[in-house]
Amino acid sequence: MPIREELWEFPHTMQLKVMGAADAPLEQAVIEILETHLDDFDRDRHLSRKPSARGNFVSLTANVTLRDRHQVEAIYRELDACPHVKITL
Repeated sequence: MPIREELWEFPHTMQLKVMGAADAPLEQAVIEILETHLDDFDRDRHLSRKPSARGNFVSLTANVTLRDRHQVEAIYRELDACPHVKITL
């Protein structure tokens, strides 16, 4: 996913949202991806979890600060390739 860097101001703080099946190891997969790319990522402070109304899905929200376009693209690329991730926003 190439981004238009002129539309971003770095460092850029945002909420990254990821959804997947509740019975999949989604949370651990997302944590591993974010810890690989973000030196200051703390799962206890930066990650929240919310189950769907019926409990079939889970939504994860990560508060992250991204330093450049390459980091944004690498994170989204790995999340998109993860079999446990259904949607990334």
